[in-house]
Amino acid sequence: MADEQEHEQCGPATVEVRTPARLHLGMLSFGQRDMRSFGGVGVMVDRPGVHVRLERADAFQGTGPLGERAVEFARRCVEAWTLDDHAACAIEVLSAPRPHVGLGSGTQLALAVAAGMRQLFGKAPPPQEHEFDVHPSDREWLFDTSDVVELARAVGRGRRSCIGLHGFSRGGLIIEAGRFARPGDETPSGRLSPMVARVRLPSEWRCLVLVRRDSVGLHGEAEKAAFARLAPVPPELSAELSRLALMDLLPAAIEGNFSDFSDAVHRYGLLAGRPFERESSRLPYAAATARLIEWLDAKGVRGAAQSSWGPAVMACCQSLDAAAWVLEQFERDGLAPQHDIAVAEFDSQGAILRVID
Repeated sequence: MADEQEHEQCGPATVEVRTPARLHLGMLSFGQRDMRSFGGVGVMVDRPGVHVRLERADAFQGTGPLGERAVEFARRCVEAWTLDDHAACAIEVLSAPRPHVGLGSGTQLALAVAAGMRQLFGKAPPPQEHEFDVHPSDREWLFDTSDVVELARAVGRGRRSCIGLHGFSRGGLIIEAGRFARPGDETPSGRLSPMVARVRLPSEWRCLVLVRRDSVGLHGEAEKAAFARLAPVPPELSAELSRLALMDLLPAAIEGNFSDFSDAVHRYGLLAGRPFERESSRLPYAAATARLIEWLDAKGVRGAAQSSWGPAVMACCQSLDAAAWVLEQFERDGLAPQHDIAVAEFDSQGAILRVID
């Protein structure tokens, strides 16, 4: 009884974690032996994000969308951190993006569950100072890079791109360098791709997140097989992508120059997609996605690009009014019924954990 009471008092009973969603604009390089692989550009948006609640319980239970997957991640934490027999909880996934559509739901769910498990059953760090406008309290936690590395290794994330990991911590527009990868080196214990730059985008900008319904992107074994068939990205293509990211996209973001930022998003997205065309063109929604980006460009929405394998498409808008106008055109032209639509803000906070009374 004394052991049980001590266990009950060692941490909170219930926590909630909210995360942003991740949009991936494409990789800088892949497959060259003497170059870093999996580096790229991405951005975090405040919706549709992951929201989970973890409550101490006698046994694991998962409810809500992706509830069973959430429990799998929690069990990985128990094993990775060698937690005791009392480390079980009921996990309710209150909201989550549709999986395998290019919004990074798997990584955000995994990190959110790991953060909750660490808070409930591990030694959680003190609240972190934040570089922006959000100030955590003694009941709220934000996450720094060291936190994310620990959480990612526990749940086996970060084998390729780490945009979602860096975005879980503090959000923003992110450029990552990639890492040197050798055959068989895609393991959680491998070195994670370092972040080169993070920029907080202007708060008045908006992002339309457009996801074609009844479509699912590559994932799991099919994605692994696709990567195995891909030819290495030519070094000259990686060089041009790096130039676009560092000389065009990044300065425009820092200066808040929406026109140049949108143009760089468009050009980077198209160029980054070329090495993957052989595989992505086989996907049933590929032609529809290309038509959607062309439609957006014709409406003056230059900053449109597919996220990862798709079918999610991001469309940058300079203001909420501009986003509303695009949605009106979207509905007028009969495109709305085929898509799930979110008007999102570019996230600059990252994930946040709250202790619940």
